[in-house]
Amino acid sequence: MDDLRALYEDRATQQYAEPGPLPDPRIDRKFRRICELVRAHLPCEAFLDAGCGDGRYLAALADELPHRRAGLDLSERILETARARVDADFRQGNLEALPFADGEFDLVLCSQVIEHVLDADAAAAELLRVLRPGGTLVISTDNARNYVTRGLNAPRTLAVRALRLRGARGRIESPATPYTRASFRALLERAGLTVERLETFRFHLMWPLDARPLTRALNAADARLPAHGLGDIIVAEAHR
Repeated sequence: MDDLRALYEDRATQQYAEPGPLPDPRIDRKFRRICELVRAHLPCEAFLDAGCGDGRYLAALADELPHRRAGLDLSERILETARARVDADFRQGNLEALPFADGEFDLVLCSQVIEHVLDADAAAAELLRVLRPGGTLVISTDNARNYVTRGLNAPRTLAVRALRLRGARGRIESPATPYTRASFRALLERAGLTVERLETFRFHLMWPLDARPLTRALNAADARLPAHGLGDIIVAEAHR
């Protein structure tokens, strides 16, 4: 755990040293969809963003959230950035041992975090523990079967391999374990959560293919498609 925390402290210093502008929901399909799903369960009495990062969701939803709002992240450095962005009860910690009381929140968000933890079953059990009876968890993770995005970016991937190129030098990436819809549902149900909704969404293009008109077209297509299992992100709405 100490090694993982050190990695995230370094990543926060490198990538989240200052509060940047919030993502543009017209371009960032993930940001827009997660905000939509949280808003669907507002108003609430107490809200937790478990794995809040730089506080972007707390900031985007600030005018709609209750007075009791909290954020948690493993990195103290990134929490400094979150505190500069929005007023909330920010605490340093990990998903496997949340520093909150049993049943403290009626709405919990956990976006793109559980794929990074060392013990996903313990993390899911903790998310259940801090939910009130009847409370809602909105949780997202990486989809192992993101075949559309892989196909869209295949020419770029082949070019990178052929030219032996790498990403930005020194950029720190987080280790992650993607899920399938079945394995993600099973994780949540093992913890004792009742999964009411599960979907996949978003396709994306990587640089230099990610021109704004193409990104907007992909977002519009994804928003109009019937339910499918091929998006980059799996999101579930679950209840205690």
